[in-house]
Amino acid sequence: MRDERTSFTVVVTGDTIAAEAMDILRDHCRTVFTGPYPDPELLMRTIRDEKADALIIRTGKATKGVVAASRSLKVIAKHGVGFDNIDVVAATAEGIPVMISATANYESVAEHTLALMFCLAKQIPWLDQRMRQGIWDKTTFRGQELYRKKLGLVGYGRIGRRVHALVAPLDMRVWVFEPLLPPDHFPPNVTRVSRLEDLLKEVDILSLHCPLTEQTRHLIGQPEMELMKKSAWLINTARGGLVDEGALINALEKRTIAAAALDTFEQEPPADIRRLSEGGRVVLTPHVGAGTEEAYIRMGIEAARNVLSILKGETPDIDYLVNREVLLEKG
Repeated sequence: MRDERTSFTVVVTGDTIAAEAMDILRDHCRTVFTGPYPDPELLMRTIRDEKADALIIRTGKATKGVVAASRSLKVIAKHGVGFDNIDVVAATAEGIPVMISATANYESVAEHTLALMFCLAKQIPWLDQRMRQGIWDKTTFRGQELYRKKLGLVGYGRIGRRVHALVAPLDMRVWVFEPLLPPDHFPPNVTRVSRLEDLLKEVDILSLHCPLTEQTRHLIGQPEMELMKKSAWLINTARGGLVDEGALINALEKRTIAAAALDTFEQEPPADIRRLSEGGRVVLTPHVGAGTEEAYIRMGIEAARNVLSILKGETPDIDYLVNREVLLEKG
C-alpha cells in the first residue's frame, strides 16, 4: 500500500540499487524489486499487480507486453546506457519516455576496454592459470606491446572518446568509424574513415563502442573478419549482438584473426561458451564493464532522477531521453 509520503510505485528488475538512488526515491516512491533477470511473464504480472508508475531496467527485457502491462506506467529508465533490451517502439507508441543513464558508466567501460587490451597483450589470464598449475614460463613467454599499435574504434561517443584518451600515453594510432558525427566533431589526431571496410583492413585492434540496432546487428561477421589482419584482435564491450558469435568462433578456430576479448554476448548469460573459450586466444568477462562501485552508484542516481523527472511532470534532460519524439507529441 502507498503511504502518505509516497505517490508512485517503481518496479526494478533486480534485487537492489545503490543506497544513494534509494535515498532519492524514498520520499516520493515505493520501490518493488523483481530479482535479477525476471522472465517477461513475471515482469508483466508485477507491473500490472503493483500498478507501476515507473520501471527501472537493470536486467531482463521490457518487451511489448511488459510495456503495455499497466496503463499507469509513465516512464521506463535503463540502469545503464544500452537500451536494446527495451522495446522502444512499443514504448513510443504508448507515449512512454525511455530514459538512459547517459553519463554514468563511460569511464568504467572505457577502463575495462583498456584492461582487456592489456590482458590480450600480456596474456595475463593464461599466465595466471599456468602459475597456479606450478608452471614457470619465464624463459619462453613472449607478450606484445600496445605501444604505437593501430586501434580502430567503431563508435565515437562518450566511451569511444574516453578509450581514445586512455590510450594516448601508449602513442596508439587511432582510427575511427562513426558515420553519425560530422567531421568537425573529430580531433585532429584521429584518422576518420567513411567506410568500415577501410578501418578493418588497417587496424591491429578493433574495439566496438556503438549501440545495437537493427542496422548494427552482426555488424562484425565473417566478411568483416576476413578483411582484418590475421594478427588482429577484436574487443567488444558494447553489445553482444554486434558480433556474429558463430562467425567469430570460426575465425578464431581458423586463425582468421588472432584473438578476441568479450564482455558482452548474443545471449546473456551464454548457454554454452565452450567453443568460444576453446577457440583460440580469448578473454571473457560476464558483462561487467560497467560493474564498478562508482558506476553502480552513478547509474542508480541517474536512473532515479530520470524516473522522478517524468513522474513529477518536469521536462527531462534530452541527453538522457531515447525516444525524443514522445516530447514532441506531448508538446
